[in-house]
Amino acid sequence: MENQKKLLHKIIIILLCIQPLIDMDYLVYPFLNRFGIPRLSTILRFIVIPLVVLFGFLLHEKRKKRVFLLASLYGLSLLIYFFFHVKQAQHLYTILDFTPNFRFGVFQELTYILTLVIPYGLVYCCYHEKFTEKEFSKITCFLSGSISIPILIGDLFVFGKSTYYKYTVANIFSWFTGIYNHYHPRTLASKFFFNEGNTIGIILFMLLPIMYYLFTVSKERKEKRIIAVFIVIQSLAMQILATRVATYGAVLFAGAYIVFYLFFSFYQKQKVQKWNVLFYLFMLCVTGTILPFTPAVQNQKVDAKNDVALLSNGMAAFGEKELEEGKDLIPGSPEYINFYVYMFETYGINARYIQSVPSMYYTEYYSYQHDPKFWVDVTFMPVFDRVSGRQIETIFFKYKYQHLSFAQKFLGMGYSTFMNGSIVLEKDFAQQIYTLGYIGEILCIMPWLFICLVGCVIYLKNFKKYFTLKTVSIICSVAIGAFGSAWMSGHMLDQFVTTSYLALLIAILLNQIGENV
Repeated sequence: MENQKKLLHKIIIILLCIQPLIDMDYLVYPFLNRFGIPRLSTILRFIVIPLVVLFGFLLHEKRKKRVFLLASLYGLSLLIYFFFHVKQAQHLYTILDFTPNFRFGVFQELTYILTLVIPYGLVYCCYHEKFTEKEFSKITCFLSGSISIPILIGDLFVFGKSTYYKYTVANIFSWFTGIYNHYHPRTLASKFFFNEGNTIGIILFMLLPIMYYLFTVSKERKEKRIIAVFIVIQSLAMQILATRVATYGAVLFAGAYIVFYLFFSFYQKQKVQKWNVLFYLFMLCVTGTILPFTPAVQNQKVDAKNDVALLSNGMAAFGEKELEEGKDLIPGSPEYINFYVYMFETYGINARYIQSVPSMYYTEYYSYQHDPKFWVDVTFMPVFDRVSGRQIETIFFKYKYQHLSFAQKFLGMGYSTFMNGSIVLEKDFAQQIYTLGYIGEILCIMPWLFICLVGCVIYLKNFKKYFTLKTVSIICSVAIGAFGSAWMSGHMLDQFVTTSYLALLIAILLNQIGENV
């Protein structure tokens, strides 16, 4: 029995550590797919992890009947929901007037829902494993190094993929030599060969406060230096990655930890270690100095200039009076399809008033030829209300969602439909309400918040005992790094790379604040 427990312990640690690395198996998927071989990440996440959860239940659970009953009720509820959700999504596909590229897929829908719920099993496993501080440190440092070092090396030697567009064209040193006069900032961003740059940015954002905590509490000089080097590399990698969450997070947590450390030193009446403070200040100065030159900030400047230019271009082509006259010409009925096509091409494309919207949205994803009234309505919206792809995604979701009855909103429109159509809302919690419905939100997303709520109740009941730098660091990582990023950037709660580490953090936090859960 003890040998089995040790083996399970090692397997879980390995699974937690390799999530970002196995995500890169997308590079060989085209080759594997020709022979019908599934991706390694698919096997590990949808077969191995559930088996590990079951193995952990059999080895550790003392109240097997109660836990099995609760798990069975949850599984049955999920199965019944999925059946009716699929029926409705297939029906809605035929009446919501999508273009052919929006296709509903039962298997894709199942995969998405399993991706959302399987990490709850990891929380259960990690909670029972009772990881030591040393193991927690090793997992965190391994994740930090295995992500950050490749990003930094790939950028320095200019062979990594760009976070946004093809391959990186120059390294970090070029940021300070006027390269933005010749290349768009997005081509300077680098994600190495990781699959999702946004997801990698979020996991690094979650890791950083924990890395600072590990540096702060480390007693051995060698270990402290190694962690400090990891923090430097990770902070640079976050700014090289160039997602806004990662770029600003590198500066945010460096500054925040100065406050955290000084507060807890005085609160717990401990001596302030000047080298800790100096390191925090050093990181704040380095990341703060680099910040204005980062691709993320430079890209925001380009976008801001483009926004002003786009607005003035549209006004210059026809003038405010002409635009108002154009609005008056709109017949208000989708039956006049040819006139709407003419309106969109005249005011939107030729007058460049729709130029704020990436063209693939109205030419490829949801063609204006198919639904010109929608795009005419978008064209005459205030430009700053539809100036980015994310705003268009929100507008599009609301446009389709308004056709649902109150009852239909409980089961949602279907995630795979929108994923195949290439328009997916980049805001977790909201996306699941639209695509999975209220019931899907409760079953697939709310358990995260329920677990955290239980932890908060226990935490507040024993506030003085549990109010430590460790718990604050983990709460900061969970609340800001995970859930904050999920709301601001999306694609956090539906990615194993981020939710597996979130499961570890919540399990350790629950272990830290009590055994009464």
